Amino acid sequence: QLQDQLAEIRTLRDQLHEQASRDPLTNLFNRRYLDEMLLQELARAERENYPVSVIMLDIDRFKRVNDTFGHKAGDEILQALATLIILHIRLFDVACRFGGEEFVIVMPHVSVETAYERAEMLRRAFPKIDLPSVRKEARPTLSFGIAAYPFHGLNSEQLLKSADMALYAAKNSGRNRSVIYTEDSPISRKQSGV
Repeated sequence: QLQDQLAEIRTLRDQLHEQASRDPLTNLFNRRYLDEMLLQELARAERENYPVSVIMLDIDRFKRVNDTFGHKAGDEILQALATLIILHIRLFDVACRFGGEEFVIVMPHVSVETAYERAEMLRRAFPKIDLPSVRKEARPTLSFGIAAYPFHGLNSEQLLKSADMALYAAKNSGRNRSVIYTEDSPISRKQSGV
C-alpha cells in the first residue's frame, strides 16, 4: 500500500512539474522552462562544441486582430501557430511561448543559416493555416529574429537579446520577414511571393 501511495505521489509530482513548465493555452513550454533549458543546453554546447540557434517570432499586428475579431480569435491564432511550430520542428527542438504573441524556438546542432530556412518555412506556411474566426484579408503575418550560439551570444541572456534585436529589426523594416542578427546591423531578408 505504501508503494502504491509513493507511486501516486511521484505521478502527481511529475504532473505538477509538467503543468508548471507549460503554457496552458498553447501547450508549448513557458518562459520559465525556456530559461532553465537554455542554460543547460548552452553549457552542453560549450562542452561539446556545437551551435545552438534561437528563433524568436512575433505575430504582426496581433492587437488589431484581437480588437477587431475578439480575444477568442486571438486565442485561435495562438493555438494554430503553436500547432504549426510543433509540426515544423524536430523532436529535440524546444518551442516556447515567450509571452503574449511572442514565441521562441531553440534548435541545438543547427546553424544560423538552417534556422533562417526554418523560419522562412514557418513564415510562408502561416498564411495557409485555417483560421475560421479571422477574415482572410485581416490575417496577421509573422516576423522572425534569428541568432546563434556562440556567434551572437555566449550565454542565454545575450543570445535571446540578439534574437530580440533581430526581431525588432524585422518589425522596423516592414514586418513579415526573417532577420539574422549581426553586430554591425541586422541583415533583413524577405522572400518574395508572400
